[in-house]
Formats: sequence, structure tokens, C-alpha cells
Amino acid sequence: MKALMKVAKGPGHFEVRDIPVPEVRKPDDVLIRVRYAGICGTDVHIYHDAFQNYPPVVLGHEFSGVVEAVGDGVTGFKPGDRVVAEPHTRFCGKCDVCRAGKIQLCRQKRSPGWGIDGAFADYLVMPELFLHRIPDGVSDRIAALAEPLAIVTHEVLERGIVEPQDTVAVIGAGPIGLLAAVAAKAGGAGRTIVIGTDADEAVRFPAARKLGVDFILNGQRVDAVAEVLSLTGGKGADMAVEASGSEGGINTAIDVLRVCGRLTAVGMPGKDRVAVQWLKMIQKVLDVKFNLSSSVSSWERALGIMATTAADLSAVISHEMHIEDWELAFERIARGEAIKVLFVPGRAKS
Repeated sequence: MKALMKVAKGPGHFEVRDIPVPEVRKPDDVLIRVRYAGICGTDVHIYHDAFQNYPPVVLGHEFSGVVEAVGDGVTGFKPGDRVVAEPHTRFCGKCDVCRAGKIQLCRQKRSPGWGIDGAFADYLVMPELFLHRIPDGVSDRIAALAEPLAIVTHEVLERGIVEPQDTVAVIGAGPIGLLAAVAAKAGGAGRTIVIGTDADEAVRFPAARKLGVDFILNGQRVDAVAEVLSLTGGKGADMAVEASGSEGGINTAIDVLRVCGRLTAVGMPGKDRVAVQWLKMIQKVLDVKFNLSSSVSSWERALGIMATTAADLSAVISHEMHIEDWELAFERIARGEAIKVLFVPGRAKS
């Protein structure tokens, strides 16, 4: 089978190679035929060698698929089942974090796509423990969004804790920001506001409209803080989801919040230190929650949102491509021409 791989350390070193189909070797192994696999920001970081990786390794951790074969010890799944999977493989189970039930934060974890072979291929093997069934009525294509939706479900609903009729401002209009707005509405938010830039006008803002976002603001064209204050009667947003990772976005999140507002930090800055308005955060008495990855519980919640939301989640998917066209896919993401690109087995329209 063909697979997109990181073949050596250092920037670049992505290649499409022919490799054997993986085999079921352990009792809890499940062989999955990949239907769709999404490009994540992590994959871009791996290309630039800005995220840990263990080459040679097949990339990709966001996917949907169909069970092809199972090990002797697998009891909950059978061939033909449609599945998605948590990327929390090889957690140690012994450290304090694991023992607290937060396996996603285990420092020994080796996830698909960077630590073990992932989903940018025709097949991959996953332990039964991490599989979830795709709900009836949810297509394989939409189910490929389960991993990023589980992330924002954890970060916006489980840790951020949206309250009924909250006004939620999302800073950043990428896939995570758009899905964060969906999760906020599913959690009971009364109004959602997405704040972006000129780069979001062509593709991402139209997607936000299709998803049912209530207000869309281009922070390079309007005073986004003043607009949020106007929309909230001068009070400010109840919650801000910072999904841009930029210094400006982080400070905008602080500015748009009301006194005793809640800041959910999701976006990853491109540097270790950023200048933030620490004094204003103190004076506003903000509650700040930092976030990383998805929890075990967030997956079933995310799949439940997929099955019940009125939002058109297909709006997040801008392209379907083949792994042999990976360079074009990554270029489109870098130029802001794409939101979520899905790789599909076989030749796909680009």
C-alpha cells in the first residue's frame, strides 16, 4: 500500500512510499481500512520538524475507517464496523497523570502519525481500547472530523464549561476555531462570534456562516473589541476561545471578555513566550483554562454532537485529495485556501 511518511529527522523529508499492509499481531489489535484522513496542524509542524516525531513513520491521526480484521482478544468490534479512534496509544499507565485518568497527557505516549504508524495510508492497526463506533446517520466523511471535534468538546465544554445562553467569542477561524463555535452552540451558548483576519475572508468566513455562527468579525477591518462590547451591551463576552495562537489573538481574547469571564486557551503559539496583558487579566478576575489534546470522555460527546447538530459540518471540509498530492495540499493550507483537507484512498479530485 502507499503511505505518506516522515522518513528522516529535520525539516521536510516527507515521501510517499510503498509499504506492506500492517498485520494483526496482538490479541487486541484491530486492522482498519482508512476511508478518510484529515491533515492537522500537527502534521504541518512535523513537516517543519517543530513537533516530536520518530521516523520513519506513517503520518496522520485524524481518520475514519472500517474494521477489516480483529485479534483473538477483541470482543467489542467486528469486520464491517465503522470506527474512529483516539490517538492516545502507548500511554504508560503508571505515571501520576495516567493514574489520574488523563492518559492524553502522558509523557510516554506515542500516538499514530508521529510515534507509531498512522492513517495517511490504506490501512492502520489500532488497539481496541481506543475505538469508537461512528453513529448511524453520520457519514464516514464527516466522522473524519471526530478527533478535532473531540479536542474542542474537551476544551470548550468539559474544561471551559459553556453555560446556558453564554456569548462565546472564538478568536481564530481555522478548523479548530470553527469547530469550537459548533461545540459552544451544542453546549448551550446563546450567541457565537468568530473573529478572524483578511486571510479568512475567502474560505473560512463563508464556512462559518454555513455552520451557523451568529457574528463574524474581521479584526483587520473593524474594531473587534468594540463590536463585541456593542453586541453585549458593553459587558463583554462570557467566554473567549483563543484558537489562533497569535499574540494579538491572545490579547484580543482578554480584551473581549467581561469581568469574571472565562478564557479557554486552545491555539498553540509559534514561540515559547508571548506578551500578554497580565494586569488586565488580574483586574478582570478572569478564569483561564489551558488545554491540550482530547479526553477519553470527549469522544463520545463529540460523536453525539455529530449525530445531533443542525450545523453543516461538511463546511469545514474544503478539499479531498490523494496522498500523492500532499505537497499541493500543504501549499493550499499554507496559503489559506483550505480549511480541512481530507486524504482519501485512490485518486481523488483536487
